Amino acid sequence: MASYTKTTPTSLADELVCIVSTSTSADDNITGSTSGTLYLVEVDNTLNENTGIYLNIAEASSATSGTTVPDFRLYVSAGKKSTFTWSEGHNYSSGLSAWVTSSNVYTELSGPSNNVIIKILVTA
Repeated sequence: MASYTKTTPTSLADELVCIVSTSTSADDNITGSTSGTLYLVEVDNTLNENTGIYLNIAEASSATSGTTVPDFRLYVSAGKKSTFTWSEGHNYSSGLSAWVTSSNVYTELSGPSNNVIIKILVTA
């Protein structure tokens, strides 16, 4: 006979941040707070059927796209949706800023033609 343990989970995160982006300009301090833990990022690039994108995330309350070196660069193929998770979370202490490009070089500011929807789960 198999045995198992059943527990009531605590909440994974306390804030869902949703960004609809068409610009290569950075969205500053998207978490609205200076510190917290990043657990999950979902990137919906389904509207860009011919363009893969890079989501750039900087641990900074403000960033300048093309100049600020991102702490994370997450690639999503053309026409796809991807989810990235950190099971233990990634602590940040300066807020998070994000921008989207279509180049694998963070200093290149080319971007997708259509919206990219980004959802981020954090504790703040």
